[in-house]
Amino acid sequence: MFNRKFMMLIGTAMIVLLMVTAPAFGFDYTDHWAGETIQKWFDEKRISGYEDGSFKPNNSITRAEFITMVNKAYGFEETAEVEFNDIDGSEWYYSEIQKSVKAGYIVGDDNEEVRPSDEVSRQEVAAVICRINNLSGSGDVSVFSDKNYIAEWAIDYVGAVASNGYMIGDNDSNFNPNNYITRAEALVALDRSIDRDVEYAVISELSIEGAEMNQAFDEEKTVYNANASQDASKIVFVADTVKGTVINFDSYTEGSEIIVSTASDIEGGIVCTAEVKLAELESTVVKITVSKKGIQDRTYSITINK
Repeated sequence: MFNRKFMMLIGTAMIVLLMVTAPAFGFDYTDHWAGETIQKWFDEKRISGYEDGSFKPNNSITRAEFITMVNKAYGFEETAEVEFNDIDGSEWYYSEIQKSVKAGYIVGDDNEEVRPSDEVSRQEVAAVICRINNLSGSGDVSVFSDKNYIAEWAIDYVGAVASNGYMIGDNDSNFNPNNYITRAEALVALDRSIDRDVEYAVISELSIEGAEMNQAFDEEKTVYNANASQDASKIVFVADTVKGTVINFDSYTEGSEIIVSTASDIEGGIVCTAEVKLAELESTVVKITVSKKGIQDRTYSITINK
């Protein structure tokens, strides 16, 4: 009787332990900033994750893993013959590399190597997205505080993905070009680049009093430059959405200041005016974020030079 009770207790304890420790599907990304996008890709069977149901969103990603993600995202299936010095055809990712070469976004390095096990950087991802989408950039990366760390070969790529809103900087306006991209960052960048019909909360008009824009405003572009003729500029713009729209001004430049002086509804939009005190020793970067529930935010960056 004692042994039977003892065995029953052990069995019960094991069941409780399993209930406590067994991971639930999506346990590591449900509350992640990219959780909704990750779940969408799982639902659409674009990704499979790990055996325990996790995605490991903050882990870095190898070139082979990223290539596989790209091929699934864009539906690349055709293959090409490849001859790289660091693969022999027996690897699990061999056919994925064949697809990437056929699609034209992987060409190998100067040593005729594809380096499948290396982790991929943010500026390398920018290059891939540009090649796939035939993006051409002006090379304008002035919005990023760490622009001097972007490799020369990557400047046009980073400028293009930034102006199209596919990849953005962090809260300190850094692009972090040499950082290894995380699995979540890579997935979100791809999601933005393939979802061309996504609806954004946008600005329809923008002008700067006391400064001249270097290019005509286009709501589809997000990065702009202007030259100011005085110490303070007044930014006036019209947002297309009315009810539920939230407008935020920010400046990450030390010594600058932004004060929203007016915000009023008009037919078809909302008009905001902001006074901007420019920094003394460097250009002032102003960010305007337009938000509305149910629509993706869109952030416009304006570098005002004195």
